[in-house]
Amino acid sequence: MISDNNGGLPRYCHPFHGGWDVARMALNIPESKILFVCPASCARIISLNALNYGYKDRIYVLSITEEDIVAGDYEEKTVQAALEVLATEEVRPRALIIYVSCIDAMLGNDHAFQTKRIMERYPDVNCFVLRMCPITRYSSDLPLVALQYDMYSALPEATVPKEKIVAFIGSNLPLSDDNELVRIIKENGYTPLHIGQSSSYDDFLKVRASALNICYMPFAKKACDMLKARYGTDYVPIALKHDTDYIDSAITMLCEKLSVPLPDLKKLREEALKELSEAAAICDKEVVIDTTATLFPDELRRLLDTAGFRTGRIYKDSAGAMEPDVDSGHITMPGKREYDTVDHDKISIGLVSGCFEKAEKQVPLFYDNGHWGYDELRFIARTIKERLLDVSGATEGIGPECLRHSNDSRSKPRRAPRCGATEEI
Repeated sequence: MISDNNGGLPRYCHPFHGGWDVARMALNIPESKILFVCPASCARIISLNALNYGYKDRIYVLSITEEDIVAGDYEEKTVQAALEVLATEEVRPRALIIYVSCIDAMLGNDHAFQTKRIMERYPDVNCFVLRMCPITRYSSDLPLVALQYDMYSALPEATVPKEKIVAFIGSNLPLSDDNELVRIIKENGYTPLHIGQSSSYDDFLKVRASALNICYMPFAKKACDMLKARYGTDYVPIALKHDTDYIDSAITMLCEKLSVPLPDLKKLREEALKELSEAAAICDKEVVIDTTATLFPDELRRLLDTAGFRTGRIYKDSAGAMEPDVDSGHITMPGKREYDTVDHDKISIGLVSGCFEKAEKQVPLFYDNGHWGYDELRFIARTIKERLLDVSGATEGIGPECLRHSNDSRSKPRRAPRCGATEEI
């Protein structure tokens, strides 16, 4: 969602523009399935993303009607639908996530009662509730904060012996092997743990045994505080920033926490800045940025300017659209998007800016893509060079390209469970 320059309502962004919805984030928990309980309209974006990104086989939808709400059948229908999902699955999931929408928050349902009944029938399944509540977007209980907190709160409270594990909390994507944090962890005998990199639910349970957690996103802090209180696991807040002094200090902090040697920070910095300068030297396009790519777009723009790039607009989330670094006088969202046109003078870092600017080329970065620090700067430089040197037409532009999908991403729905209350996407 992106605000217009007058502080108006956020504009709708089509799910095929990419990104991570709340379902895709929650499904980082291995061997899990989701039952979405919401009006059919709320399930639309989730369904489209599930088809597009290949996780349609892990999601069911219980479509709630106005009659269900008024008649008071909502809670019981949820329980029965969950039981049918578990009875239908040939291979039973280790976790069943009941995902509820804003309507649930207004009705004040007894989730503990629902999950208890389900787990009495299926004691080998961890059943818990997550919330999809965009109405809390401007409250202290932000949706992404609640999501991370509720995901890790679902871990059993029993403590386990600590192992040489460092868990990354709050990152959506699996971690790059070139990520400086990952390299430091591995080279010193620790195991980096990211639940999205595993197909085993047991690795999710191993979060309880981590010797140290890395709070990889600001919205994961509440979850890290909970894990510290429950399991005594300390954590370090390491944001995905682009300031070189911050990167050096974050690496130093991690090494001190683990009591391991510090790498050659000067060499790492020089190598990354050299690659950025080389990319800038051949870049004849204006670079546009948005907050789907990074939480710190102003910082990234300043770094790119220093490296010699020609940067343009930044598309920010509506909550911060009027900050000084934003060209707020020119960020009026177009009422009609001309997907059949391409701006050959633009390259975007982020999906939203590329769409609105009709950029010919795109750096497919979403919050980090598992990269961090100097590794991320090298990734940006390397990808820009690859995009600019690719004259074959095989680009990832976001003009007409963003609407192209193979038939492989679509499939016929399987038979709905017997009561007809749910259907699989």
